Amino acid sequence: MEKIKFNNRPNPCHTINGKMIWESRSTAVVAVIFGKFRGETYVLLEKRSKIMDQPGKWCVPCGYLDWDESGQEAIIREVYEETSIYLPNYKSFFVSKSRSWLPFFVNTDPSENRQNIALSYGFVYDFNKTGLPDTSFSNLEIDELRWVKLNDVAGYDVAFNHDVRIIQAEIYLEKDILPWWKWLIKKTLC
Repeated sequence: MEKIKFNNRPNPCHTINGKMIWESRSTAVVAVIFGKFRGETYVLLEKRSKIMDQPGKWCVPCGYLDWDESGQEAIIREVYEETSIYLPNYKSFFVSKSRSWLPFFVNTDPSENRQNIALSYGFVYDFNKTGLPDTSFSNLEIDELRWVKLNDVAGYDVAFNHDVRIIQAEIYLEKDILPWWKWLIKKTLC
């Protein structure tokens, strides 16, 4: 039998209090949140503070999956911690209930120094009745929040290739979700 060589590096195992705990790659969660308001499409961006990786750059809400939490729970928690926006309070437009909380993109490329696995989620909200949610929130990790017109994102210094994730989300949502959203808005307005 031919010996096949793989690029992997085995995950180390640690014994803590008699339990085997495996150290493995981290799973990041990324939330691309689009807001429809007065005929424009906005995306929620946050400016990273000086204590964070890539300080002063802009990104979409993101963070890490914690123990005992699903991707859905992690994205809800991270968005809330970084923006004070609680996603379940808003009705998002999705393809179907079965696809509501599935990521539109999963990155497992180990070329980045932290070797994260990233689950990217996309959301589209209609804020025409309520207005865009408040962005006055900040914390130690986030210096500023801002709803940015989709066409203006190119003018921002963006961290973690999140500008690419925004484009990917836009393509995914335009193809699969926005036609339904446009139909619903037309129906509502008529």
